[in-house]
Parts: sequence; structure tokens; C-alpha cells
Amino acid sequence: MELIPRADLTVEQLRAVELSPDEHRVFLGGPGSGKTQVLLHRAAYLRDTYNVPTEKFRIFVFTRALKDYIRSASRLLDLPEKNISTLDAWCHEQYRRWISRTLPRNPDTDNTHFSRIRTELLQHLKSRLFGEPIYDFVMVDEGQDLSAEAFELISLVAEHVTVCVDHKQQIYEVGSSEDEILDRLGLRRRNLSLLSTFRCSPYIVDLASRLVEDPVQREEFIRQCRISQNGRETPLLYIAKDLEDEMDRLAEVLRTRLGMGERVGILTPRTRQMLGIAKGLSDRGFEVETKKVLDFTSSRPKVIPYPSAKGLTFDSVLMPRLTDKSFEKEDEERIERLLFVGITRAMKWVYMSSTDPHSLAPLDTLGEAEDAGSLEIQKAGQELLVPPGPAGEAVDPGGLLDLL
Repeated sequence: MELIPRADLTVEQLRAVELSPDEHRVFLGGPGSGKTQVLLHRAAYLRDTYNVPTEKFRIFVFTRALKDYIRSASRLLDLPEKNISTLDAWCHEQYRRWISRTLPRNPDTDNTHFSRIRTELLQHLKSRLFGEPIYDFVMVDEGQDLSAEAFELISLVAEHVTVCVDHKQQIYEVGSSEDEILDRLGLRRRNLSLLSTFRCSPYIVDLASRLVEDPVQREEFIRQCRISQNGRETPLLYIAKDLEDEMDRLAEVLRTRLGMGERVGILTPRTRQMLGIAKGLSDRGFEVETKKVLDFTSSRPKVIPYPSAKGLTFDSVLMPRLTDKSFEKEDEERIERLLFVGITRAMKWVYMSSTDPHSLAPLDTLGEAEDAGSLEIQKAGQELLVPPGPAGEAVDPGGLLDLL
């Protein structure tokens, strides 16, 4: 993760960093508005301004992938890696410390019972008579995907809590509404909206906006874009004839983007597909990383499921296997939120692919962007039509002429 120097933060971002900790704070911000940047700088600011010892603050991020991603940035601010974790990892540690060395198991899945751990830990904290909170402050990223119970727990252990949320990226049913978060933190309203989006190109913003159902939120999201479009890096949707054709084209696209020196993320609907695509690309000569081992200092492409991509940023994002079978256990609303998260991980370009006749239904909604010039749709065997550039010159959308 590239850390923006504090001197280069916008006025609204700097205001968010320096707000007093005399009450809890909730910041609303869309993709690319700098929520994670603000949280890291705010953690350093509160630590330095109020002389907070290392053991008296924590930063909770949503995934282990995001923790790995921000590691280099946190080092630049001298924020210890041990202070940054997922909430569940912290709950596991405290459960073993205060309740039992053995974590409860979910009998239905034979996995760790995450919700039961949080519930029992909350009950323990409520019954425990201690005078002061454990932490002076806690920062929470991707707060919309944590339950109301989780915020009740956090408010018991921290004197001050700062939360960043974006409900357009909420992908779990157990998540909290803004009102629930405010209620658990004892607030009447959010403190600040980070309105400007400095990451995604206008084409990506327009494409992703098709997945925002509320018209007011959609227009607000579009207006937030503060990046001018240079050239025509039009997102592409490729409809392959079969899986083999889809994998071959994915490899061609990946080779082109890596040749351009880009950082590439490849998102998959399911973990088992992550492993299959990683193997398919390995068979085609690529060295890739999966969510089990992620090194964000390397240029190797990252192959990860959609939830693990939350909070991450890539130059280009490739989204294969957009078929009804890949999402057969998901309802349409969740699918659209996952696609929104995936598309908005990209700064420059988005590539999506599916196969006939099993194309994912929400792709019809995204297809509306073709008329606006924000999406190129290509089918197997179809000659690629290159749209004219701003000065009447033929421009290659997404660098695809190199592929044909």
C-alpha cells in the first residue's frame, strides 16, 4: 500500500485525522476516498498527540489480506504490526486469555465458531468489573460488515472508537446499518463524509454505479470522482465459448497488463475457483499468489476471492468465471455488492469474463454501460471494434489489440 504523506491529504481527510477523541467518530466514504489512509494517519496522530503507549491502541481491519496490504504503510508511521489485526483474531486471543484455551467449534461446519466466541466474550466483558477500558482508542475499517454485537464489544474495551464505513460495499448479512453502528456507539449521527474519490477512473466509476440501486446514492457516487480520464482504458466484458477459451483469454490479458508494469488482482467467486484459476495460470507460465501467501511488495498477480479483496487496490482487476453456477448460492443483491467491490478495487482498468449460455444475470445491468462508452463487450470469434479517441484517432480499449 502506498501511504499518502500527511501533508498531501485533502482538507476533509486531514479534518478526519485530527478530530478530537472526546467522542466516538463514524466516517462515511466510498471506494478510493482514502478511508484506510485516514485511519492509519489518525492512529498515528492520536498516539503522538496524546502520548498513547503501544499496548493501549488497536486497529481492526476486515481481512488478513488487508492487514498484509497495509503493513508497509503502517511501518512508515511506526505503527506496530501486532497492533493491526482482524476483530476475530483479537477475539480469539482474548477468549483464550479470559475464558478458555480451547476455542468452541461449530458442529455444522466443524470450523471455529466465530459468532459464539464474540457472544461469550461480550458476556464476559459485561460481567467483568474493571474501572478503565483496555484501550485508549480503537480504529475500525470496513465497519459495515461487522455486527451490532461487535460494536457493542468494541465500545466496552475502548475509550474512543473511530469507524469507517461504506454500505455500498456491505457483503455480509450479519453486518450493521449506519443507525445500528451509531446506536451502539452512542452517537446521533455520523461525524464526516469523505466525499471525493481519488482512485478509480471515471469509466470504472460509471460502470460500478450501475450496481448502486438507490438513484440518489448512485448520483452521489458518480459526483465523487475526482480523476480525469486520460486516454480510453475502457473496461471489457468478454463472453467466452467455454472454460478453456476463458482461461486462454485471461492469460493473454494478464500477460499484457503485466507487460505494462501493472499490479494485477484476479478475483474469484469462491475459494475453490481461486485454486483452480491459480493452477490454470501456473500451467500457462505465470507465477501467482493466492490469499494463503500474499506478498504485496512483489509484482506477482494476486488471485483472491471477492471478500478478501475488500480494502485492496490494484492497477487492473480481472474478474473471470462470472457465471450463474459460480454464484448459485448467492442472491442477486449480494452478487451485485460483490461485483461492486470487485470493480472498485481497480484504479485503471477492469476485465470481466463469462461463458455462454451461463452468463451471470447482473451482467445485463452492467451491459447498459456499453451505450455510455464505459464498457466494451466482446464475444468469442467477434472482431474487436476499436472506438475513436477524443481527437478522432483510433484508440485501443484496454490494450487489447496486443491480444489479437
